[in-house]
Amino acid sequence: MRRKGMILAGICVLGLCAGCGQKKSTTLEQEIVVISDETEHSDEAGTDQIEADDEERANALPENEEDTSEAEEQEDVQTQEEPSQMTEDGQTDQDLAEEPESGRHLAPEELAEYTEWVQDHSNYGFLLSEWENPEQIDLYQVFYTGAGVGRPGTEEEKQAHIARWNLSGIETDFSAIDKAAVDALLLEKTGFTYDELVAKGSRGMEDWYYAETDSFCSESGDTNYCHFVCVDGAMNEEGTIATLYFEGDEWVSKCETKVSTEAGQRRFLSNHIEEGGF
Repeated sequence: MRRKGMILAGICVLGLCAGCGQKKSTTLEQEIVVISDETEHSDEAGTDQIEADDEERANALPENEEDTSEAEEQEDVQTQEEPSQMTEDGQTDQDLAEEPESGRHLAPEELAEYTEWVQDHSNYGFLLSEWENPEQIDLYQVFYTGAGVGRPGTEEEKQAHIARWNLSGIETDFSAIDKAAVDALLLEKTGFTYDELVAKGSRGMEDWYYAETDSFCSESGDTNYCHFVCVDGAMNEEGTIATLYFEGDEWVSKCETKVSTEAGQRRFLSNHIEEGGF
């Protein structure tokens, strides 16, 4: 009896396993069918959407092309109605609009020329003081480094300088400038002599002047030198007065300088310091 019971139990177990396999197989087949159905539905929906998008783009394309064509036609009409005016010297109406109210802007090569001109030792000193007319020029600033007309002093001039200031000897750089050279430079740059400018109110160099040698003597270096660059400028209609805008790298940062250019000769007319100064 025990042997027969074991055989029956084995048959039942095999039956259950066979049933489980059949059930699992059925479930897998159902899942495959479901997945297959979903894929088919998804493909059909995607195809319908693509076809709808293509149809929408196809309908919209002619409108875009038409809009683009109309915009191009309007640009062509506007271009034909408003042509750019060209002058004989090759300037457009836009260039003319940027010109000053009277006269013209200086060209880059002219600015470069004024930069080179003002850096000369005979010129930069006129930019170191504020003055509306030449009678207000600080002549010390103009001739502090000799203004290009200085010379080494003679022994007589050195002894006169030592005696005046009760010095033991010459301690720094010593230079002298003949008064005749001062007058010549000021006549060239301003149209006035030294005595004329002092009489009008310019700051003179009385403590530097030695009547016995008719010269100006001092111990001074190049400590007031300022490197200027002409960054902008304009010429008046007559071509006789240039308004120049300089930028300096030391005491004076910005200034406006008017210069007369009549008969090919440059003379200082005024100088206004906008930034910096002593």
